[in-house]
Amino acid sequence: MAYICTKINRAMNRIMCLFASVALVLSLTTAAFAREVSNSDIVILYDNDVHGRMEGYSKMSQLRKEMLRKTPNVCVVSLGDFAQGGPLCSVSHGQYAVDLMNRAGYDFITLGNHEYDFGLEQLTQLTNSLHAKTLVCNYVSLETNKAVYPTCAVRKFGDICVGFVGVVTPVTKTSDSPMSFIDENGNDIYSFCPNNLSKVVQQSVDECRSLGADYVVLLAHLGDKDYGCSASSEDVIHNTSGIDLVLDGHAHLCWPGSRVANAKGDSVLLCSSGYYFQNIGRVVIKSDGKMESDLISLKDYDRKDAYVEQLYASFQSAFDKLPTLATSAFDLAGFDEQHDTWDRNCQTNLGTLCADAFRVMSRADIGWINAGGIRGSIAAGNISFKDLLNAFPFENQVCVCEYTGQQLLDALEFGVRDAPADNGGYPQVSGIVFDLDLSVKAKFVNPESENFSGVIGSTRRLSNVRVLNQKTMQYEPIKPDARYTVASIDYMLKNHGCNGMLDGGTLIGDDRMIDTQLIEEYITQRLNGVISEDYRKIKR
Repeated sequence: MAYICTKINRAMNRIMCLFASVALVLSLTTAAFAREVSNSDIVILYDNDVHGRMEGYSKMSQLRKEMLRKTPNVCVVSLGDFAQGGPLCSVSHGQYAVDLMNRAGYDFITLGNHEYDFGLEQLTQLTNSLHAKTLVCNYVSLETNKAVYPTCAVRKFGDICVGFVGVVTPVTKTSDSPMSFIDENGNDIYSFCPNNLSKVVQQSVDECRSLGADYVVLLAHLGDKDYGCSASSEDVIHNTSGIDLVLDGHAHLCWPGSRVANAKGDSVLLCSSGYYFQNIGRVVIKSDGKMESDLISLKDYDRKDAYVEQLYASFQSAFDKLPTLATSAFDLAGFDEQHDTWDRNCQTNLGTLCADAFRVMSRADIGWINAGGIRGSIAAGNISFKDLLNAFPFENQVCVCEYTGQQLLDALEFGVRDAPADNGGYPQVSGIVFDLDLSVKAKFVNPESENFSGVIGSTRRLSNVRVLNQKTMQYEPIKPDARYTVASIDYMLKNHGCNGMLDGGTLIGDDRMIDTQLIEEYITQRLNGVISEDYRKIKR
């Protein structure tokens, strides 16, 4: 039922986006989109979950210039997940996105969980080179007991002061580069304040008010409950006071503007602009104190800042010249048939191709990648390295670990626990097959914990688990006491990825090759540049 409700909510969300886009098209004029802006108004432009779709920055910059011609009180902010996704972010580790944001004139940003994907050293380099001020109130060093970045800032627009507070989802600690947040002894050295998030946010809101803020804006990367976020933007609103506006990311939702009651029963405006630069969000604080919000569809807004577009074109040109690596007569799917959510509840042909490449090229018994490690589809036709980077943008290193059969049985059971609901940890595998009974629910050790600690009892939704015998090329029942090698990404095997479901293996092959390079070698050397018909159908 939860899965069905999520589907319905996402469907309604797409309808909201459509209505918002239609309304904006109807209100298009030669001067600007949507409602009028006066000289005394404050305009906040925002994006969230851009994920490397950098073509939108020239439009953001142009819209900013148009707003500045109407009022000097313009601010541009990002709600995170801008540094990861797409080939340009992949090869530059997020630096190209930062360069474009600097040229486009961003003022404040908060971090998304994917800003941590390239490690803390690279994150520091990115935020140091970013002209915008980075705000995160709940990313705390446990060594100093202080926030790593400024928690809030106040900006004056004429006679009005606006405070900005940043917050990132606490699941960052377990979902992205988990090993970055512990020392060599496994002790936590950073916290994202999961148990007192609202209290930490409230402290920063109060600080803004003490600094004279007339309005407080929360720049959030939290998401909503339907997305499965344990600390949602609505929760923070319900448990705080003094926030006037929440701009939210992480859940990839289109919220042109909804109202949520805070701890005192006051109404707080909550907005989100979608994802991949579908829209630019805009909130106008009128001189009478009222807030108006809308979404400006970038599909229909065709004006660009030539200065920013020139830089983007220089980044893009090299990728457009990449040679063809292979051809495919059919799509390699990273989305389901409705294209409304990731395939994180079943095996896909793109997942199979990737896992096959890991297994074959590493000479392992099993290839394995988490479904969340696949971030796009590859269309039928010619396939270039750019296409691989679009689908696998993280530049993970492929490693090999050894496990007992029982460890693999337990890890697989944990990986499929939420199906048919989506889960980024759903295993895309090669060299191992199984039957899945969705009516069965297994029990896990410490179910209240985010981390995998084992399976309790013999009740399991997986059965008939078999491993490919490399000599006979026949699948044979897995042996709990036997040992098997698994080729996967360092995120899974070394960095506690997906809640540590593959922790406990013996590392026997470290950092062998970048995932995209290994997949490239597989399709060029083993498949001779043609994706065979074997991959047309989804294989488990």
